[in-house]
Amino acid sequence: MFLTQPLHKGRREKARDIAVVCGAKRLDFASFADRVSRLAGALKHLGMARGDRVGMLSLNSTRFVEYFFGTWWGGGVINPVNIRWNPKEVAYSLDDCDTRILLVDDAFAPMVGELRKLSTSLRTVVYCGDGPVPEGMSGYEALLAGTAPVEDAPHRPDELAAVMYTGGTTGRPKGVMLTHGSLYINALASVAALPRDTQDAAAIVAAPMFHVAGCGVALQSLLRLVPVHVVPMFDEVAVLQTIQSARITEMFLVPTMIKRVIEHPRFAEFDL
Repeated sequence: MFLTQPLHKGRREKARDIAVVCGAKRLDFASFADRVSRLAGALKHLGMARGDRVGMLSLNSTRFVEYFFGTWWGGGVINPVNIRWNPKEVAYSLDDCDTRILLVDDAFAPMVGELRKLSTSLRTVVYCGDGPVPEGMSGYEALLAGTAPVEDAPHRPDELAAVMYTGGTTGRPKGVMLTHGSLYINALASVAALPRDTQDAAAIVAAPMFHVAGCGVALQSLLRLVPVHVVPMFDEVAVLQTIQSARITEMFLVPTMIKRVIEHPRFAEFDL
């Protein structure tokens, strides 16, 4: 029970089938596994040792899914950062679990200067946006292009896979430690609780991927080799358009999100 197992299965059985989609970016299982293995090698070159935490402060994207699996492939631990926090809160979470490498996209690259001042653990920042690479950061695509694929690290079910922070409503956020086995069993249990056909199935991730819900939908879907359609952040029309165009068969929305979707003025325009 290790979290990168579906990538090996997908590369072997459905190499040219779509794995992850976000906007115009579409990756089949072969390409996705290749990019994940290159990211793992790049993170190792940047200093990630086994068990080290790697953070990501970003909107949802194909690169966010690559970050999950690339960190695990290299033997690291993910620390996906809450995008609603201010710099002090972000810095606290980085230092609390000694996160030394942080990936940021275009939306959060402007926060990096302040994070460097506030955080004592942050050493390396990787820019995973689509514009020019900011000074002092490494470029995500350049790292992948310049790094050879590496072998998947050996994993144990009791090995730490993720540190996911609570909301901190009544105090400071707490880092919840999740193992490969616990996340894998959660995905298996979700599949067993509601058996469904994978033929023509497609999933959408509209919940934030820094949250266990957004991460969980991606893990459950890829475990079944079902394509994952990612929207950068929750938007009613984007969700409706994706359901219609990709023929989405499953998704996760909290009640407030469901209410916003079904009560949207354009709801009746879409074939759902």
